[in-house]
Amino acid sequence: MTNAPIKQPTSVAKIFIAAILLGFAAMLVTSGIYRTKNPNLTKVVQVRKEESGQAQNTNAAHIADLMGKLKKDPNNVKLIEEIAQHFMEDGEFSQARKFIQRGIAAQPNNAHLFYMLGMANFKLQSFKKAASAFETSLTIAEDPSARYNLGVLLKYYLDKPAEANEQFEKIVNSSANKELKAAAQKELNDK
Repeated sequence: MTNAPIKQPTSVAKIFIAAILLGFAAMLVTSGIYRTKNPNLTKVVQVRKEESGQAQNTNAAHIADLMGKLKKDPNNVKLIEEIAQHFMEDGEFSQARKFIQRGIAAQPNNAHLFYMLGMANFKLQSFKKAASAFETSLTIAEDPSARYNLGVLLKYYLDKPAEANEQFEKIVNSSANKELKAAAQKELNDK
C-alpha cells in the first residue's frame, strides 16, 4: 500500500455533480406535485387468483359428472336444470338455453325453467323471446322476480312503458319482499 494523496475533485467537477443532484431533486419534486394533481395516472394492478382457474376446472368437472348422470337418466329435469344453472354461471348462455329447452320439453309446466329461459334469452339479447318466457313463467306460477324482469324488458328494451307499469304496479300491490317492491315503485316513479 502506498500513502498517495487522495485527489480532490476540481471546482468544475463539484459544480457538475451539484447540478446533477439538483436536477434529480427538481424531477422528484415536480413528479410528486404532478402525481398529486393527477391521481388518475396511478395504475391499479389486480393480482389474479389461481383459485379462479381452479374453480372453473372444478365447475367443468362437476358439469362433466352431471352429464354422465344425465346419460343414465336423460329426462331427469333436476339434473338438466342444474347443468343449465352451471352454464349460466359460466356465462355460456347458448349452452344453458339448450339444456333449459330440453328441460321444458320434459316438463312443460315448470315455471322456474321458463324463468331461466327468460334470463338466458335476455343475456343473449333476444329480448322478445325473454319477455315471452317470463310471461309463460307467470302463467304457470306467480313470481314477483319474473314480473319485475318482464317489466324491465317491456320498459327499457321493448318500448312498452304502459305495459311495464302494469307489471310494476302488480308487484307493489303483491306480497313481494320489501326490496323488490321498492325497486318496482322506483320504476313507477322514474317515468
